[in-house]
Amino acid sequence: MAGKRDEIIRATLRRFRSHSISRTTLKDVAEAAGLPLGNLYYYFKSRDELILSVLDECERELQTLLERLEPLEPVAWLAAYLDWLVETSQERDSLSCPFGSLATELRAVGDPAAIRAAEIVGRYRAAVGARTAALGASDPDALFLAVQGAHTVASILDDPALFEGAIDRLKNGPVT
Repeated sequence: MAGKRDEIIRATLRRFRSHSISRTTLKDVAEAAGLPLGNLYYYFKSRDELILSVLDECERELQTLLERLEPLEPVAWLAAYLDWLVETSQERDSLSCPFGSLATELRAVGDPAAIRAAEIVGRYRAAVGARTAALGASDPDALFLAVQGAHTVASILDDPALFEGAIDRLKNGPVT
């Protein structure tokens, strides 16, 4: 059961990231996971349970990223992190933040899961801030906020080149 359940969670997360939470129905999720709608309820008793499972997956994604980057020295960490941003936006075919956009949507509709999503974004912010501080930046939030701004504007304008250009500038300029 865990295998199919995990497939459903990953399919749901892809769908949320490409079409938004509010525009994704359980029928859409079932289709994306390749199963009849009725079978979805075997794995998840409610949409709320599915959303919490998706947030667990986001937490795993973040943990995997942080574990992969942890052993790197600050400059190598920064380069690997910025490369990850571009790679994942291309893989997801989405310019929005892989964690922040879900948190924003959940908050906008008043979903109780917004608290959990905000915790994930807070952990992401803290990790980036700690490494930015290790680089000697006077403002540990500068990099995180620059990346979030790049995500937001590029997503609004649907302009991957704008996002990639912003990330390139962050690679080549000071983060202060």
